[in-house]
Amino acid sequence: MKPNKLLNRRTVLRGLGGVVVGLPMLDIFEPKGAQAQNATRPVYSALLLQQNGAIQKGKEDRFWPRAMGALDKATLTGADADRTLSELAAYADKIAGVRGMDFRYSDNHDGGPVAAATAAPVKGEGTKQLPVSESVDVFIANSLTPGIEPLTLYAGRKGTYRDDAFSFNKGGVLRVGDNNPWNVYQRLIGLQGTDPGTVDKIAARRLSVNDLIRADLKQLLSRSDLSMEDRQRLDLHFTSVRELEMATTTVVGPALDPVALKAVDKVQTDNANMEKVVRLQLDLIAFAFASNRVRTATLQVGGCNDHTRYTIKGVEAPPYHYVSHRVASDGSDGAAIENAVELHHQIDRIHARFFKYLLDRLSAYTLPGGGTLLDSSINLWVNSVADGPPHSGDDIPHVFAGGANGFLKMGQHLRIEGYTNQALNTIASAAGVRKSDGNLVDNFGDPDAQGLIDQLLA
Repeated sequence: MKPNKLLNRRTVLRGLGGVVVGLPMLDIFEPKGAQAQNATRPVYSALLLQQNGAIQKGKEDRFWPRAMGALDKATLTGADADRTLSELAAYADKIAGVRGMDFRYSDNHDGGPVAAATAAPVKGEGTKQLPVSESVDVFIANSLTPGIEPLTLYAGRKGTYRDDAFSFNKGGVLRVGDNNPWNVYQRLIGLQGTDPGTVDKIAARRLSVNDLIRADLKQLLSRSDLSMEDRQRLDLHFTSVRELEMATTTVVGPALDPVALKAVDKVQTDNANMEKVVRLQLDLIAFAFASNRVRTATLQVGGCNDHTRYTIKGVEAPPYHYVSHRVASDGSDGAAIENAVELHHQIDRIHARFFKYLLDRLSAYTLPGGGTLLDSSINLWVNSVADGPPHSGDDIPHVFAGGANGFLKMGQHLRIEGYTNQALNTIASAAGVRKSDGNLVDNFGDPDAQGLIDQLLA
């Protein structure tokens, strides 16, 4: 690579063994002049799907803070410490809990994930139903980064009641999520097609991906047209790779490295590995954002009747879907599960900790010019149904995080009336998508309902 050689912004470094590492967005790859004046810092978006509802309605409510209005850490760690959202107390000023929005076209497991990501009418019935249009992640990707697909991930077993149902291409074509973090890592880093011996050395941490591309990096850094911000971005990118490989991150929770990734290869669907796999997938989302590989991602946790058996206070609980029905079956029959409401509440808290882990990872990446990836993102934790019995599609819990570079007002707990397309319109607009007339997106998914969550707009 010659220092004066012009590069497309999607150019990648190719080192020994064919390894490919995506470069972060650099000023030298961006438009100059008047176009550059209109450029803004990218906004990233991730959607995390929980199944089987939450303990968040009526007298059973153990999910939401007791009072509406401003969220603050002191209350979440004090009077509301028994509530699920207390798990996110450290981010009280960076989250927003929104209640009251309904699914318009679904009220069950079959279509809940579809509604959560698309808000669109459906075709077909039962587990075969599909949306008539794309999901919001695909809409964002096609609008902002044509040719770069969203990162579509899954955690848990497949071959169950209904598996992938959270990401769709145009026309409602299902996108299948990868449930093996080791495979995802190899694609992101570019190890696919690499000499197996090299891959084995990297997996055992006897070789660093950074070592493979060190010569290319040295040539890139010799370029005279690299700004200080460019150099900071490159340092962020390669530091991110090093953190993934050497587990030097200080973020609480399992650190992502090739040893951990390889350890779950081929056993990623084992029940005992579920929480570990979710965190590995979230690590990969954060890394993909930090290296600007993608702008948007989804993670579906469990099938539509999620049967994961979570360990609560040292004891393996019954299958999660049974817990959500309060009986030992997927229906209304079966022996009653003792303390099922409390077990469900504790599983909600596990999912809250998953979301917190994503926020931890995004916060760990400090961007050139200040702020973190969390500040430059909008993320959503959503459920496929509202509650345990009767698993309705009314009042779906939505928890947002990240201010999208100041576009959104966080630190709120509020209730609104309407449909969940308002949440998806808000995410798309916060991510930077605009209608053809330049206005904010207010008509995604549902052809008969429009609007955003106005209370979240800064």
